[in-house]
Amino acid sequence: MKKLSVFILAILIISILPQLKAQEKSDHKKLRTISVSGVAEKEVEPDIIYFTISLKEYQLKTGSKFQMSELENQLVNSVEKAGIDKENLTVENVYGYNYSWNKKTENKDFMARKQFQLKLPDAKKLNVILSQIDPKAIEYARVCQYTHSRLQELNQELQVEAVKNAKAKAEALLKPLDEKVGKVLEVSENQQNFQPIYYKSYQNNRMLSESADANASMESNLDFKNIKLKAEVHIVFLIQ
Repeated sequence: MKKLSVFILAILIISILPQLKAQEKSDHKKLRTISVSGVAEKEVEPDIIYFTISLKEYQLKTGSKFQMSELENQLVNSVEKAGIDKENLTVENVYGYNYSWNKKTENKDFMARKQFQLKLPDAKKLNVILSQIDPKAIEYARVCQYTHSRLQELNQELQVEAVKNAKAKAEALLKPLDEKVGKVLEVSENQQNFQPIYYKSYQNNRMLSESADANASMESNLDFKNIKLKAEVHIVFLIQ
């Protein structure tokens, strides 16, 4: 008997729910509302930049080759001289080759390549670091990622500002009508937050050895590209 009662109750609830939802929509239509969007934007300079630096062994005129161990020591020493913690330098990849397109000068010795990832607070010290390394050994250097240490906090601040802007807009629109903004009926957010940019390792990159050699004792005076942050919210207010 109890099972039958529960079954009947469930059927009643299922049949009543659509009616309640329809009634709710009807009630909402009767409400006097104003719908507005609020936007907040900000640009910040990234304080975390990851560079990929690729070094390669090469053959000397004497027939021997410039060893990777020596190149790695050059990189480590240059990073420390630039005032960067050694822990910010890590190995990303290791590979090599022993083939030459020119059969007459084919090198049978294995030539190693090694990719390093270097974390810097800005891009200005990169030229100084590269200038301390044998330019012939620098295959390429490129940005692989950049972001900001307070990214989540900055996005939340922008969201709050966007909500305030939406309310101010609603108040400004209703003021000439002698109406006032009431309670919030609905809030939705358009996701437009910045995502850290990544570059695939197989992309082609221009060699920076000449650039590094030309700036041997100078930091770059150029700032890195700013991160553009944007928050947008859509709010439905009741009209009092």
